[in-house]
Amino acid sequence: MSSFNSKYQQKRAKNRSVLCIGLDPDPALMPANVPGADIIEQKLNFLKTVIDSCAHLAVAWKPNLAFYEYLGSDGWNLLQAVVRHIRRSAPDSLVILDAKRADIGNTARFYARALFEDLNGDAVTLSPYMGLDSLEPFLEYKDRACIVLCHTSNPGALDMQLHGNPPLYLKLAESLAKHPAADRIWLVVGATRDSDSLQAIRRVAASLPFLVPGIGAQGGDLNAVLNQAGPDLLVNVGRSILYASTDFTELAVASEREAGHYVALMQKHPLFKSPVSGD
Repeated sequence: MSSFNSKYQQKRAKNRSVLCIGLDPDPALMPANVPGADIIEQKLNFLKTVIDSCAHLAVAWKPNLAFYEYLGSDGWNLLQAVVRHIRRSAPDSLVILDAKRADIGNTARFYARALFEDLNGDAVTLSPYMGLDSLEPFLEYKDRACIVLCHTSNPGALDMQLHGNPPLYLKLAESLAKHPAADRIWLVVGATRDSDSLQAIRRVAASLPFLVPGIGAQGGDLNAVLNQAGPDLLVNVGRSILYASTDFTELAVASEREAGHYVALMQKHPLFKSPVSGD
């Protein structure tokens, strides 16, 4: 078992949940009274507040790099600071860098160095469109995880992912389940996909854990996801926790309350009614 999966199992058992919190700070949605001399300080103060208030609830954190990279080098420095703060505030939780990278071998190798070595991520999201060889440089890091886009929650996913018989997303899932490095591969499967799709992916990729976005603001059904995709998964919730209050002075309490709501729902499910032991 990879280090990522070991840490996941331990944290999952400790928290009795599979909550992953998205850290995608959009200035248009942040409270107007976040302190800071500029947008970098404001974003950092905003994210630190959410991280500190939810550190005892989250199994993992998922910053999407787009919300940092558009700020240039300052944004990259901000992302480094956010990861460092997670390591201090929630040292046993996981950091998933939502980068959706992949490329030819040498290029992908430098992407992997940036994400796993410079940013110190535990896992990275990858796009498999260029083929499985584009994932190999990331899979060389045996203590990390590669979370591969499979059947995503956006409406346009159906333009490509349903092509063929069996559909492309199932062929991909089956291929990844048979990969020699399958012990460090996860799949991104959207919560807004129908239950038949979740079951079909689980049948052909029984050993691969899922990262499931689309719960919360996107309207995915948490209980249905736990029924169809479990037990090894992370459920990502972003906006409903991150923007739980329009008043920064109330953000810590509101974010903790919203995250606690999802954890409570998870703990009512049979998967978590009693403590689970890690593998």
